[in-house]
Amino acid sequence: MRSLILSSILLAVLTLGGCYYDKEELLYPGACDPGDATVAGYWTSTIQPIIQTRCASPGCHVSGGSGPGDFTQYANVKARVDDGALQQVVLVQGSMPPSGSLPACDQQKIQAWINAGALN
Repeated sequence: MRSLILSSILLAVLTLGGCYYDKEELLYPGACDPGDATVAGYWTSTIQPIIQTRCASPGCHVSGGSGPGDFTQYANVKARVDDGALQQVVLVQGSMPPSGSLPACDQQKIQAWINAGALN
């Protein structure tokens, strides 16, 4: 009887351990630190990797891609910031990228960068 109780407890502990959310935004709301978007290199270290992996992917915002503009170059991304298109489709509508909205933390980083003047 005692081994049955211990086995039941062990099974319950192991089963409950499998219930885990691995989405950072859900686990730690407000934990995103976008950093200082006014420092030199913020584009290169923070924003460019987001753009490269989510926007300037093969077939989209690259030379000859289906997306308007080649986002492999800073000047082209900056032009979309200046005309408001990037903010509208990425931050307001959340319709880009087509694979789903950017994670909240990436959106906060982009917004901080835009607020700081979208510096190179």
